[in-house]
Amino acid sequence: MTNSIETLFPAGPVLEQRISGEQFDAVPKEPGVYRFYDRSGTLLYVGKAKNLRTRLFSYKRIKPGGASRKVSEMIGRASSFDLVITETERDALLLENRIIRSERPLYNHANKETETYYFVYLKPDAMGLEFRLAMRIHEESDEEFWHGCFKGHAPVRTSFGCLLRLLWMAEYNIEDPMYLPVRLTRNLTPMRFKMGWKLKSREPAGGLMAELLNVWIKGESCEILDWLIVQIESGKRLKPFQILYLEHHLECLKCFFDHKLVKHREIRGERKIIRQDELDDLLIS
Repeated sequence: MTNSIETLFPAGPVLEQRISGEQFDAVPKEPGVYRFYDRSGTLLYVGKAKNLRTRLFSYKRIKPGGASRKVSEMIGRASSFDLVITETERDALLLENRIIRSERPLYNHANKETETYYFVYLKPDAMGLEFRLAMRIHEESDEEFWHGCFKGHAPVRTSFGCLLRLLWMAEYNIEDPMYLPVRLTRNLTPMRFKMGWKLKSREPAGGLMAELLNVWIKGESCEILDWLIVQIESGKRLKPFQILYLEHHLECLKCFFDHKLVKHREIRGERKIIRQDELDDLLIS
């Protein structure tokens, strides 16, 4: 029984038994991109490194059970690799992104799909605020009200869910989330939502709310969070769970502003929209 196990799962490093030592010895100490293939030539994985030699030798030394399940499975199938040397580590990052998007390696998950890159539509008018979340800009809509794209399925949908809930509570002067519309109580925000104005003092096209919302999503100011606090609390004595609910939502929106919206403002320059196929390269810059 022991011999069978040793045959199936050799004790030594797996790659060392399939790829010649001469090929590893020829790997330079320069930045670049490496690609692993299986015996049939299928591309398994693409990676980048500041020092290709150090990175490839780390794979060479991996033993069964000595890495994550994904890496172990990939190494178990790999039988060859090739290299592309670049001038800088940044060039390697850019090349890695392009190869992943175009060749879709089996064991690369990040950056393979454009399905996690969202455009956001926020249009205030005399009736209310129209919200849309989409993976493309809708032709029948007003292009000036689109923003993005923003990367990350969960961060984007969760953050805009928090935003819509707080906007509703502020507009309808409620402090208890139990009175929210059912569609806003779900974990992820709906892809489309229309919030009608209720406050009689609301100015055309949303007034101050719309102005603060616009500079927030552009990554210019977080003042809308203070405005939301004032509108929701409005002299009320909140219960402990209501305070926690409000704090959690505000923290989520502040985090999204700091890590997504500000960065988006910095990389887009004079533009308002960044295409899905160029966002990753710009984030590296």
